Parts: sequence; structure tokens; C-alpha cells
Amino acid sequence: MPEHREGGGEVGFRIRLGDSGMTIVAILVGRLVAWLCRATGRGGTSLPGAVVLRFHPDLHAKLARQLPAGVVLITGTNGKTTTSKMLASILRSAGLRVVRNVSGANLRQGITSALIGASSPSGRIEADCALFEVDEGVAPREVEALRPRLLLVTNLFRDQLDRYGELATTARRLRESITAHLPDTSTLVLNADDPLVAGMAEHYLGKVRFFGLECPNRSLADADDASDSDECEACGHELAYDVRYGSHIGRWRCPGCGRTRPEPALSVRGAELTRGLEEALSIEEGQQEPLSLTLRLPGMYNVANAAAAACSALALGISREAVLTGLESTSPAFGRLERVTLPSGKTALLMLVKNPAGLNEVARLVSEAGGPRPAVVALNDNTADGHDVSWIWDADFERLRGVIGPVFASGVRAHDIALRLKYAGIPSDALTVVPDPRRALSLAEAAAPADGLVYVLPTYTAMLDLRGRLESEGLVAPFWEELD
Repeated sequence: MPEHREGGGEVGFRIRLGDSGMTIVAILVGRLVAWLCRATGRGGTSLPGAVVLRFHPDLHAKLARQLPAGVVLITGTNGKTTTSKMLASILRSAGLRVVRNVSGANLRQGITSALIGASSPSGRIEADCALFEVDEGVAPREVEALRPRLLLVTNLFRDQLDRYGELATTARRLRESITAHLPDTSTLVLNADDPLVAGMAEHYLGKVRFFGLECPNRSLADADDASDSDECEACGHELAYDVRYGSHIGRWRCPGCGRTRPEPALSVRGAELTRGLEEALSIEEGQQEPLSLTLRLPGMYNVANAAAAACSALALGISREAVLTGLESTSPAFGRLERVTLPSGKTALLMLVKNPAGLNEVARLVSEAGGPRPAVVALNDNTADGHDVSWIWDADFERLRGVIGPVFASGVRAHDIALRLKYAGIPSDALTVVPDPRRALSLAEAAAPADGLVYVLPTYTAMLDLRGRLESEGLVAPFWEELD
């Protein structure tokens, strides 16, 4: 109401809103910002949340508290988006209505935007649960704010040192948050094959479930240069591995203090890559009959993602039938093994790479698939990628020798990635620097045989840029419209 002084004269306009009124205003403002973003082609996956959090800083927690089946958080370095999509598919197969940050906007503003998008103007959410992937750097405060029913930690790898700092620091902050803020009534789901992640169960008093791989046929003979955590957290002794799947992931043990990999409640066995670039595998849980299925997403990293999603779903009380249906129906998330039909009828396979461990897994998949095939490798150093690109020298680009070619080095740091590929043994006459990723893709497309396949290995913002241009050509749907 207008404010009056004695003797007349208005001096200002003050609005007083209760808590529910502030929530309604925040949702309306957020929905308006989202509409403006979509109308201008910006997507609106984070900006609505960023705007409303300035005057309603706990909106996301307030909205999430009304969900009857609670909140599930997924964090870790690699696999968050794909694992989230797998778990969402399982939950929906079980008949649950799920709110999810589909676009992968995994900071607080992205989570808030997703909840605003699912809310009515009055603040009511017609859903049973929320499923959010959360950046590992901000996960500690979101565990405190959202008090999730289930927290899944996929893995921890070295990633964006200029932003996160050392890996041990990231692990310590997340472990401390779990101990201090994850309710004892919640469930903690951890990767038994990652020694840093497995150790997070040590001081947590609630229910803990481990998942892991039992696929020695797909193991590595030796450690790779991206191995980040080969020392025991407890005593500092170098860990020993009976089986190693990549980096520091595998069946590990400490000869110094006797600390060992926990026995998983759920395991994946016998994963085999088919000629159609799918994974045939078996999921085992206790004395239950194994679940045999075919996963449409190839690579051992996706086998681990499937194990994480299945373990989480079963911990939530979801039926085995829904797990099977959900996993088999999951298609690749945008930019993560996404297939794009190009104007010539040829296919581009988009494979996001953003750190040494992720690149090594993609390189391993490409080498298993055979070749050679034309490829675009696009390296950016924008804020979302990390300004430090020295990680490319720790990644196993050598594995790509003989299975990609011709190769087009692209992105903001095209010359840097070209130099790395040259040192990896890619012949100079098969390597061309083309800074524009769309131009590079056109050249790779022309070099592919009829009905051929082109590999595209972009970092995060290079992938978004390229995908945005493919969207403008009508070749892909906007990433914020992706369906589960």
C-alpha cells in the first residue's frame, strides 16, 4: 500500500508479501524469464533460477519439500547426465512422475529453473519426485539444502583444476557434507570400484549400497596416465589392483593397511560390445535371478552408469521389471554418444570429452569399434570447459592412432589439440586445423564413405556451439526439449 506521512503526501510504495506470496511472485517471474529465453532461442535452463534466487534464495528447497517421494541427487565427475537419464527412464517405467534438470544445468540456478518449469503459478508441482544431477563442486551445499532421499556418487576424477582444485579436496568436502547433512534416513549409493568414492561411507550412519563391475574381460593391462587416486586414503600406501577398468577404477586393495574394495550389493557381469555398438550385459543383486539386457549406450563407462542407475532404483524400491524396461529404453543424452543424421545421409556420433578419464573411455570405445573413420576433435577453453587445457597431455590420444582419420582439429584451441594429436602419432598429412567446428564437421562428412560414420569429440562448450548450429539447420532438437 502507499505510505503516507501526517499532513499528507506520499513518500514511497512498500510491498509486503507473505512466504506464499513471495513464492508465487518468484514462480511467475521465473516463468516469464524462461518464456523470454525460449522466445529468443537461449533455452532458459539456468537464467530463470538465477534471477529468482536473488530475491528468494531458498525457493528450490521450498518447492522440493512438497514432493511425496522426495529428491534424488546424482553427483560425481563423469556420467551424471547419462546416469540421470537412465534412472529417470526407470522411475517413469515404474509409473512415477519425475522432475529433472534435463539440460544438464547442474548448479543451483539450473535446479531451481527445473522446479519452476514444473510448478503451477501457485507453486504446486504435479510430480512424485525430483531427480537432479549436481556438479560435484557444489554438491556439498545442495546436500545440505535439499536433504535428498538418495544420494548417488558416480566417480571422482581430476577435472578443471583451475576451478575445483585438487581431487582430494573435492572428495573431502563431499565426504564432510555427507557426514554432517545427509539424513540418517536417506540412502547413500556409492561406486565400490572408485577408492575415493567408496571411502565416503566410512562415517555415514544411514543405509549404504555399493555398485561395481565384474567384467575382467574388459579390463586394462596397466594403469593409464589419467589415474588420479592410486594412494590409500587411510595410510598413504600405493594401492594394488587385481582388475583395473580405467584410471583408478577397478578391484583395488591396500597392501599397507588392508583396506579393500567393498563387496557390491549390485554388480554388472559379462558386458560385451556388440557389432551394433550396444552392450549386452547381466545385472546381479544378491540371490536374485540375474537381469540380462541390451544397453543402447556402448562403452564400459556406460556399463558403470547402468549399474549406478539400477542400484539406485532398487534402493528406492523400484521393481526389477521397471529397471529392465527403463535401461533398455534409454537413448543417449544430448552430446553423449548422440547420433545425428547429416544432410548427406551420413551419421555424426557426438561424444563429449572434458577430462582425461572421459577422453580415455571414448578413445577406448572408438578403438574397440574399429576404423579408421573421419573425426573432428574440438577443444575449447571457455569457463564451462575450464581455462586450463593442460589435461590433454594426460589423456590417451595415442589410442586413437589408426582408428581415426582424416582428423580435423577444431575449436578455440584448435592449434593446441592439433599439436597434441601430432605427438600422439596422427600423421601430418591426415591432420587439418579447422577452428570452426561446423566447417570441420562438413569436411569430415565429405571425407566419410557413403552411409559412413563421423566421430565428433568436443569439449562442453564446443559441443553446445556445434549442436546449436545443427539445431538451426533442423538436424537436432533443442537440448532443453530432450525427452527421457
